[in-house]
Amino acid sequence: MATGGTIASRRDARGDLVPVDGAAELFATVPVDPQIQLEHVDLPPVPSFATHLDDMVAVALRARSLIEDGCAGVIITHGTDSMEEMAFIAAHLLPLDAPVVLTGSQRPADDPQSDAPANLRDALAAVRARIPVCVVMDGIAIAAVEARKVHTSAPHAFSGGAGGAIALIDGEQVVALARPLRGGTYADVTPGPLPRVDVVAMGAGTDSTHLDASVAAGAAGVVLEAFGRGNAAPPMVESVAHAVDQGVEVLVSSRVGAGLVMPLYGGGGGADLARAGAQFAGDLTPSRARVALSLALAHPELGPAAKQVEQIWRGGTR
Repeated sequence: MATGGTIASRRDARGDLVPVDGAAELFATVPVDPQIQLEHVDLPPVPSFATHLDDMVAVALRARSLIEDGCAGVIITHGTDSMEEMAFIAAHLLPLDAPVVLTGSQRPADDPQSDAPANLRDALAAVRARIPVCVVMDGIAIAAVEARKVHTSAPHAFSGGAGGAIALIDGEQVVALARPLRGGTYADVTPGPLPRVDVVAMGAGTDSTHLDASVAAGAAGVVLEAFGRGNAAPPMVESVAHAVDQGVEVLVSSRVGAGLVMPLYGGGGGADLARAGAQFAGDLTPSRARVALSLALAHPELGPAAKQVEQIWRGGTR
């Protein structure tokens, strides 16, 4: 399934990156075992930085239907800018053991040192080895639910954080290392349109202007990209309480990128945010927390959003 991104781009006469023709062209330089029946599904080649969460849901549901219809596996090519969100959505809309691989590239298809052919070859090897829902880049498979981009341009662009790699890929050799324990939360439901959820970043001296603007703009939820363990400046506490009173779900993540957030500090810190009605997102990065809250708010029939989000980051059966 080709969706666009750097992996599906070449430079035009002006030097701008533009989409190639589709999945068939992507695989033109990748050796494919003649025993494999490879089918190409071309979706609109939208740059991943211009993609919406609802578009990603549609891609994940398409992959789910292909697996249900008997496909042995699915490879999704996608831009790396928003691969973290796409991977997290796929991880939760697909069964834990679904052989679905997401891949992309950091260098365009016509770059002499493009990583596209190797990543496609490795993605195909991972599917044949039935590695569960994952991101494959630079010879490593990372559980899609754990994947986050950690470098703007290097081929080794993704990390699984504390979850680490789940497989090593070297040519046709695939060495499975682990299996994901989180994911599959919405594998038995079909989400409708996702509500608006904004991310509000914290910096030294940040006031509540952006949070107030999100509430005024009609956001159903807000993720605070907070300091450290989940802290914000004192002016935020009153605005969080106001947002919660207005029915807006406020979720606290951390700008650090690793570790758990907890309501520990007073003086405008996490303890005060919790008393104001904010919930905490465990170890989810802000972009993944935003996806989790969006999915939870889209399914009120499954319980309070905060409980669903906690289920998402803790893992296990819903």
